[in-house]
Amino acid sequence: MKTSRIQALVDELLARDQCYRPIELLVASKRLDPAGRQRWEAGEVAFLEDLLAGNPARSSDMLRQAAQWARKLGLDGQVEASSGSQGRLFRNPNDDHLARTVFHRRQVSPQADLFLDSGFAAARGRLARSLMEGDRAGAETHLAEMARAEPTNALQADAEQLTGALSWLEGSPGDAKAWYQRLSEDLQPRARRFLGPNQAGPYLDRFRSHLAAHLDGSVFDPDHPALHPASLAAESGDWGTVLEAVRAVDRAFEYAHLMELSATAGLKSDQREIGLNALCQLCWRHPRAAETWLERSDDAEIAERITRFWDLDELLAIELFPAWLISIGFPLPEVDSETVPDMPEAQALAMARHLRRQPGDAETRRWFKENVSDLFEVWLRR
Repeated sequence: MKTSRIQALVDELLARDQCYRPIELLVASKRLDPAGRQRWEAGEVAFLEDLLAGNPARSSDMLRQAAQWARKLGLDGQVEASSGSQGRLFRNPNDDHLARTVFHRRQVSPQADLFLDSGFAAARGRLARSLMEGDRAGAETHLAEMARAEPTNALQADAEQLTGALSWLEGSPGDAKAWYQRLSEDLQPRARRFLGPNQAGPYLDRFRSHLAAHLDGSVFDPDHPALHPASLAAESGDWGTVLEAVRAVDRAFEYAHLMELSATAGLKSDQREIGLNALCQLCWRHPRAAETWLERSDDAEIAERITRFWDLDELLAIELFPAWLISIGFPLPEVDSETVPDMPEAQALAMARHLRRQPGDAETRRWFKENVSDLFEVWLRR
């Protein structure tokens, strides 16, 4: 797994759990399935590594990279002792120690101020709240308090840049590409260091919303996919806005990136039909992007079905995944016929739906034999 993907998963776990726990990364990366985890927690197996998908050494290497990223984010690691009847995670003591090290963000609280440098810690806490609220005047006041309390502290530079950047919100972004580049490459890492991965969200979301408001949402540039309101909303986890932004683009199904966003947003929100329709378009029109998206999907229903699809004795093209879903009884919604591409793999969706209703229809069976015989053979062997 690429380093960037490992780092992204750690960030997602931090946002969800307020900490990074290695066993959750094993689950999120699909190296450990929930049933296997339950067996290990119940003490049915001595070593969790025996339940991992693939080479355990790859899992250990992934955890090492994740730990390096957690430390780079300024998190503190604490080893958790085994509880109850649980066995060890790894046979190698070093790997086991790493897998039991949970990383938490350093907390700054009024209680901690009693034991730490109360002036600097309190000023930092007040500044963090002002930054998250977008209060520029308050942030400048608390920034000065921080400087007076501990002028040589390494966090001062981040605090100054984060405070100064609030002025960006007072005018037009101008060069959107340069504006976004500075946001993602400069402000984002500073916010994660100073505020922590979770609390940095409210601060950064203001900048994304500001940029999105100054972009033409009806135009999508595939050379700069991040510079679209749908992409910016996805970075904030605002799935409803993602779907609205995708709908603003004419023939959005022609763009793999927009269909990836729509599939994710639909499945993570209460609009699963939209998400499943986008998944169909991905499979038919953008098969390579579909395979990558399916590998990363954390939707339980889709993850279970794609695993079964890839485990078929006769490997089918990913373009046939929607039709195969219908063949096994998965409730895919109807797809607007005007958006279905002129290709047998796409047309097989409606034909499969018809064949399930009338399995003896000779004409439909003949169509399958002539156009997608491999799927028909799989169907017959069920």
